[in-house]
Amino acid sequence: MTPARDSSRKQKSAQVKIRKAKPSDKSSVLEISKKIWSGHDYLPQVWDDWLADKNARLTVATVNGKTVGVAHASLQTPYVAWLEGVRVHEQYRGLGIAGKLNKALLEWARRRGARVARLSTGSRNHASRKHLQKIGFPVIQTFQRLDTTRGLRVRPAGVTAARRSAKPLWSWLRQSPNFAENHAMYSDGWTWYPLTLQTLRKLMSQRRVFITSKNRQPSSCCILLDEDRILTMGFLAGEQGDILKFSRMLRFLMHRRKREKVRVLLPSRSPLVRALVCSGFEKTAKILVYEKFLV
Repeated sequence: MTPARDSSRKQKSAQVKIRKAKPSDKSSVLEISKKIWSGHDYLPQVWDDWLADKNARLTVATVNGKTVGVAHASLQTPYVAWLEGVRVHEQYRGLGIAGKLNKALLEWARRRGARVARLSTGSRNHASRKHLQKIGFPVIQTFQRLDTTRGLRVRPAGVTAARRSAKPLWSWLRQSPNFAENHAMYSDGWTWYPLTLQTLRKLMSQRRVFITSKNRQPSSCCILLDEDRILTMGFLAGEQGDILKFSRMLRFLMHRRKREKVRVLLPSRSPLVRALVCSGFEKTAKILVYEKFLV
């Protein structure tokens, strides 16, 4: 039997069921993820954490008892849910499995009290974009990803880690047009998190918030993540000149910490994108962030 006929036969006899994931699903899910991103899928690294997280939901789809799909949702705040990790076995696509997984996760989030659900996908993932449009997930922002591998040996002046009380910086941030442009979110590369005063305090304690100042007042701010050999700047606010100071600071940290790359995420229409391109960054991808109200 040809693969096409075999797939058609499976679809006709399919009985799709959605349930909470179990430890025994791991091998099937890892098999599905082998062909994602040329074998570089992140799901094998997070499966155990996702399964153990009591503040999240890991869901699988089965067809006639076989695990053929998976998806994950977590509560970033009591009112904001993040959906991610949708994977469907290539022989079982076209059965609406992704939609069924997302519907189950939205119901879980609603029962837990979430008012908003968010997720992201790459601009080139046309199947995902079509699916999200179909189930009523509007795009709230498109982010441009920019990368550079050019390090800098000399530490730039004027950039410091934010150490004082978070409240003055928070007041300044909320008045910044960049804050609204980012929809009060910051990113680690693929996940966007709500940026609140409580979150800002936590990030400052982790020395992940950098600022420039004028007359002892904040003039720009960035949020940094150092992970997986990449330095990621997932939030930027301030004037163009100060933003370029941050880009040089990240290039210095890349050289000092022996990282492979610096990554920056900006709203795609921000004038700061062009400034970074002129300073040596390269546009590498666009990521769409979606949001759906649950009440």
